[in-house]
Parts: sequence; structure tokens; C-alpha cells
Amino acid sequence: MGNDVVTIIGDSYFEPICTLLERLEDFHEHEKSGVRSGFFVNGFAVSICLLAVACLESYVMRVRFVNKSSQKDIDKVPVVKYLPKLYRDFPYIDDLYEIYILRDIIIHNHLWELGVTWNDGEMELVKANKKSSGDKKYSDYVDVDKRRTNKLGLTVNPIKVGKSEVSEVLKTIWKILIFLEKKDRNQCYVSAAHYKYKGGMTQFGEIVGMSETCT
Repeated sequence: MGNDVVTIIGDSYFEPICTLLERLEDFHEHEKSGVRSGFFVNGFAVSICLLAVACLESYVMRVRFVNKSSQKDIDKVPVVKYLPKLYRDFPYIDDLYEIYILRDIIIHNHLWELGVTWNDGEMELVKANKKSSGDKKYSDYVDVDKRRTNKLGLTVNPIKVGKSEVSEVLKTIWKILIFLEKKDRNQCYVSAAHYKYKGGMTQFGEIVGMSETCT
């Protein structure tokens, strides 16, 4: 690439994600509620999930560049189709589709009309009517009765997104980034960097592992 600068911002997302993770740990989730995860938990959780997917999008743009996608189609093929097409041995197809479903329900704020009741001070779900339509990947990867994705169990209720979704999204993003790094460090090199977390400098893969203990 010589002296050219390629405008990839993927690694810039890690510090904000770490900061949000620390704040997320300060709040308790509404574990019994089938309605929502809690005001603060939800806000931090959806933010982390969106930043994580944006981070992956950025690195995949570099992958496209390094692998000489033409200028005409460099950003035309969706990530969920591009990576399996580029690498026939890509092992995380289902996981990738499901985190993009979660991204969609957050960024497009899928709309549900939820019937609720109160029991011992806890809000309980009585009925749920989906008002937004999903695309094909939604119908292929979502259990409509459980209102969760089939493999990772990610909620498709935007106000229910919480700590378990954060953990699954971060694990999935990290697995994919490490897969890309093993293919070619020039296109993605994330394993060596450390980020500020809980007062120390920690490798992001370890931080992802710590996020599992917060659920």
C-alpha cells in the first residue's frame, strides 16, 4: 500500500466499547421481566452492540480493500454474504447473520406492541404483537414464538436487549476478527493490542471473556 492512508477506524471502537462495558456493570438487569432489560442496561447494551457491529464493518472494509474488491462493488455485497463468499471455510455464518439481525432490530427500532401486567412489583409479558416486518434473514434465523434468534438466543425485542446480547455479540465479533487475522494480518490485526479496562491495560479478547461474567 506504500504511503497511502486507508480510512479504516475499526480499532478506534475498542476503547469506547470498554468504557461502556464498565458502566454496564454498574446496573442490574430486570431478570424476571419478559418485557425489558431495564432503562440503563438497555441503553448501554444496545450502544455496545451497535459499536461492535460497526467495528466489524470497518475491518471488513479493509478486508475488501486488501483483497482488491473493485471500486465499483467494494461496499455492495453485505458482510453476511461477503465473508462466506471470500472464505469458503468461514465457520460463523449463522452467528454472523444473527448479530446482524440484532443490529437491524436496534438501528431500525423494530416495533412491538406489548401487553403487560404487574405481579409483585414486576412487569410481566401477557402478549406481544410485532408491528415491524423483518427481512429474509429475520424469517430464516428467528424463532417467532420465543422472539429470539435460533442459535445465539438474541432477543428481537429492542427494549429487552441486555447483558446476554452484549456477551454474545462481543464473542461473535471477536471470533470473526481473529479468523480474519489468521487469514492475513495485513487485513486485520487485533490480537496484540491492549485497552484500558478496570484500571489496567488488557487484551480485548480477555475483556470479551470478562463480559461473560457480567450476564
